[in-house]
Amino acid sequence: MQCTEGNYELIDFGNGRKLEKVGGLILCRPCPGAKKEPAGSPLWGTEDLLFDPQTGSWTISESAKSQLNHWSITTRGVTLKLRPTAAGQIGIFPEHWQQWDWMTNVLQQNENDLSSSRVLSLFAYTGATTLFLASRGAQVTHVDASKPTVAWARENSQQSNLDAAPIRWLVEDAVRYVERECKRGNQYEAIILDPPTYGHGTRDEAWDIHKHLVMLLERCWELLSERRKFVLLCGHSSGVDLRSVARELREHVGSNQLGKNSIMQASLSDSYERILDCGFASRFEF
Repeated sequence: MQCTEGNYELIDFGNGRKLEKVGGLILCRPCPGAKKEPAGSPLWGTEDLLFDPQTGSWTISESAKSQLNHWSITTRGVTLKLRPTAAGQIGIFPEHWQQWDWMTNVLQQNENDLSSSRVLSLFAYTGATTLFLASRGAQVTHVDASKPTVAWARENSQQSNLDAAPIRWLVEDAVRYVERECKRGNQYEAIILDPPTYGHGTRDEAWDIHKHLVMLLERCWELLSERRKFVLLCGHSSGVDLRSVARELREHVGSNQLGKNSIMQASLSDSYERILDCGFASRFEF
């Protein structure tokens, strides 16, 4: 089914680029998964925003410039401010929204509501998932190493009228925070991770998903409470063997603690009902 949720539409993709309509503006930007030829939308060449990865800059139409200060979308009651960044991002990953129903359904198993669910969201970016779960009553700890990104997420909470929602906003390195939580004995019913391929923490700690992912996941398992519900790993990194990750975890945490693992492609459908590969999702459900 074509993704048109929250004023987001994937129009077409191909030759390493994708054409999207977001909050009323048409964007063209790079996309590693767009390996096919474009379907041929007549909207190619009419972009309001065009990103050049060589220079890290956007070409913005005159008509769009006046809209950028108020550019946003609303999905499932969550309002998300948008802005073009030097990395070619705009503040949302719509493919992640497909996990929301699954998360709430799992958290609500044998529960009347989500108010007793403590959720840890690592590499939490601009907070779409944080805000969605908090709007349903979950207690969310939002962790990201980028101070401007956490500030952006808090703007989103204000735009969504969720200022009073049960959210802890933390500018922190994910690995170091998890280590400290293990020492403190704090626990969560669910953990969400969306790690980049490479990155740096608040104290310039190096992150390499191929070197550090399993170690971080192993420590996350120590944070799960007796009422554990799920761990969700999402990402866009190439070369991550999710089955090998699950096997290594099984060796470290034990088969009886691993939970039921399911692996799926994160994807979106364009206006021609073609599927675009947008990364991966690996669910561990208890």
